[in-house]
Amino acid sequence: MASPARGFSVLGGRLSRLPAQGGSAVLSGVPVAARRVFRGFRSSGVRHDAIVISGTEMAKQIQKEIQRGVESWISLGNRRPYLSIILVGDDPASHTYVRKKIRAASAVDHVDERAVCNGIAPEKDVDGFHIINIGRLCLDQHSLIPATASAVWEIIKRTGIETFGKNVVVAGRSKNVGMPIAMLLHTDGEHERPGGDATVTIAHRYTPKEQLKIHTQLADVIIVAAGIPKLITSDMVKEGAAVIDVGINYVHDPVTGKTKLVGDVDFEAVKKKASFITPVPGGVGPMTVAMLLKNTLLAAKKLIY
Repeated sequence: MASPARGFSVLGGRLSRLPAQGGSAVLSGVPVAARRVFRGFRSSGVRHDAIVISGTEMAKQIQKEIQRGVESWISLGNRRPYLSIILVGDDPASHTYVRKKIRAASAVDHVDERAVCNGIAPEKDVDGFHIINIGRLCLDQHSLIPATASAVWEIIKRTGIETFGKNVVVAGRSKNVGMPIAMLLHTDGEHERPGGDATVTIAHRYTPKEQLKIHTQLADVIIVAAGIPKLITSDMVKEGAAVIDVGINYVHDPVTGKTKLVGDVDFEAVKKKASFITPVPGGVGPMTVAMLLKNTLLAAKKLIY
């Protein structure tokens, strides 16, 4: 049965010279030396806080790569890639994501979300939500990968976080985020679309907290996309685990009296036990936008289809 009709907005923008992402950088890239250190500990044996992965800085690097690719593509006489966005529903996380892509928006109609996703030609579906792109992803074939899942996978690869033979917990089962992240991490690294060769456990907002804790305490990598503030606390994380926070939640700040953006992880407490951690904001968010733009260039160059 079709889901209830929800409002949507149509937005558009050219993929041109890409502006630098705003916000302060926590860490400009990840030092190579950090990747050689035993997870969570330095050679002295003294415990330090986790390396905070700056998605903002990593996204800047990817944007420069995309910019060079766009300029090279245009220099060959091709049209500049063009990105059009359809926003379905009123999910605050989606609105935050779209605001990072483009500034203008206008409400125009009511539609079914799945109908919109499947109505876009799969070769132009840069969000990777079309049933064909999702199907090809599940079969380890080349496809346009959902941007948030692709962002998490790119962070893992560029940071040097090991997944081969490791235990990974993905907290979140959405078809656009949790499921594709799990698919990328558990599949064979030697297939057409290489995966992470990890043992992946999928949990969600209705997994009993005590059961979730059992799984996360065994996990080498924890990826959280459940939409629950402070779902992951320090007692749920083993020493040296890598923690990637995909959560987007708006909560009341009792100190300032204003609304603030937080993730699904108790950041300040967990960073004292983890080896790597992403902040919110400034972590997966900027990387999601960067990977969407990368998908746009891949689609324009017809490198997938």
